[in-house]
Amino acid sequence: MNKSSLPPAATATQLAQMRQEIMDSLRAELRGEFQSRVEQLEDECSGLKQECKLLKQSQLKGEVKLKRSLRTRANKLENECKMLHQTNSRILQRQLEGEDKMAELEEEIKSLQTLLSKAEKRAKYYEVVLKNQHWQYPLHVPSVDDIQLLGYNDDDSVQIIATIDDLSEITTKMRRGEIIPGDHSISTGFFPRYYEELLPHYKEFADALVEYQHTINYYEEEITTFGFLLGNMPLPRHLLDILQDALEQTHFQRMLFHGNRIDGFDFGRINFITNCVSADTRLKFLFLTDVTFEDSKDIDLLCSAISRSESLRHIALSSCRGEGGILREIFVKHRSTSVQAVTLEQNHFSNLRSTDISGFLSSNPSLKLLTFFDSNFCNGQYIGYISNALRLNNTLRQLKFGNSVASDNFHHIERTIFDDSSLNAAYDSNHHCQLDYDRNVTSYIERFNVSHDPALNRRKKIYNILSTRNRSRENAAYFDSDGLGINHVPQILALLKPFSEHHLNGENYTQEDVEVKPLSIAYEIMRDWKMPELYSLDLMEED
Repeated sequence: MNKSSLPPAATATQLAQMRQEIMDSLRAELRGEFQSRVEQLEDECSGLKQECKLLKQSQLKGEVKLKRSLRTRANKLENECKMLHQTNSRILQRQLEGEDKMAELEEEIKSLQTLLSKAEKRAKYYEVVLKNQHWQYPLHVPSVDDIQLLGYNDDDSVQIIATIDDLSEITTKMRRGEIIPGDHSISTGFFPRYYEELLPHYKEFADALVEYQHTINYYEEEITTFGFLLGNMPLPRHLLDILQDALEQTHFQRMLFHGNRIDGFDFGRINFITNCVSADTRLKFLFLTDVTFEDSKDIDLLCSAISRSESLRHIALSSCRGEGGILREIFVKHRSTSVQAVTLEQNHFSNLRSTDISGFLSSNPSLKLLTFFDSNFCNGQYIGYISNALRLNNTLRQLKFGNSVASDNFHHIERTIFDDSSLNAAYDSNHHCQLDYDRNVTSYIERFNVSHDPALNRRKKIYNILSTRNRSRENAAYFDSDGLGINHVPQILALLKPFSEHHLNGENYTQEDVEVKPLSIAYEIMRDWKMPELYSLDLMEED
């Protein structure tokens, strides 16, 4: 139908209708496609949900399986840990048992080693005794006539024969393993001259010294005083070297060296003493008498050897002279940590410094015993320095003085040990060192510091003051002068018990009579000291 044949009104209506139909057709078509797509998507979503569900189920199963596996593994590891802990405990227990057994075995080994050492020493000693039981002195011992035929006068002949007799006798004893009677010391002689005819006898003596070490080893626990004494005979250097070689193999507990200068010559004795001290690992006591110290190098070497010795315990200097630096070297520069006792007797040193020994004492060294039988150290200046040093020293256990100390000077030392001028002064006194004064009149101060407990010594001194004042009823006045107030009354009363405990053992430490009983002091305090004030305080509290 042509467009021109349609009526105009119909054409517009039809076009609108056709447009509507086309739109409805398109909507229906699009709705169908949309519905189809929605359904397709819903199917896909349903499939995805199903897959997710399956995956979730699979994941849950995996997690359960994994948890179960982990739990199983954890339980297994826990069991293994428990087993390891138990095993470790058993190992530790066995280790502790092993350590205990090892300690026991070590003690047994030490004991066996000690027994073996003793057995070896005993066997070696018996071997020497059996070998030398019939030993005879191999050298010819001449008569006085034989010596005089060599051109010596009567006096020289007598001295030579006496020295040979002594050397042959002591050499025979050493060879046979016999104990030297008396102080068990081996001596080289004291005659003022040396004679070349003595050289072969000294060589035999030196050889016997080496073998005598077996005797010393065998008796070392029973006898602790084996000593070697070098007398004042001016032995030549080559003979000193022979003796030194022997002494480096024979270790004595005591060494005594007498003199080093004959007719102005030293003969190398200081060097000899130094080498002997360095070589002897058993040396406990070193005694030097009539030795002159002049060469600073020799002094330094000797004191260095003394300080290095780990066995040396006691040094004694008697009638020595020369440079006072020997004391500075011993006490200050080359201070020994092993020496516990020093004895100074009638020495004559020059250039002494008052502060050497006092500074040494103030530093609290290892020294336990200091003995002064020496006028050098007994004047007022030295006593004053030593007294001040003792106030700072808490290691020295005993201080001995000879009778050359004047009473006024000795009073300074007494006040250091026990200053009874006040309770505070007594408290600050030296409570470690016991005083020993070699004189006819015994000082009552010597009765204090007898205990190794300084606190006990302090309590005894303070109680002694309280007891002494109690006899004249002076405690209250002294308490007031010391500035003690009413609040100190219970403290003083409480201290009476611990300060008087030594009375339980029946000990008394006063210069005149026995100390009073603690109840007497308590009664005096309660009666005379601060009682009105205490009573007034009690009434004020009641009001």
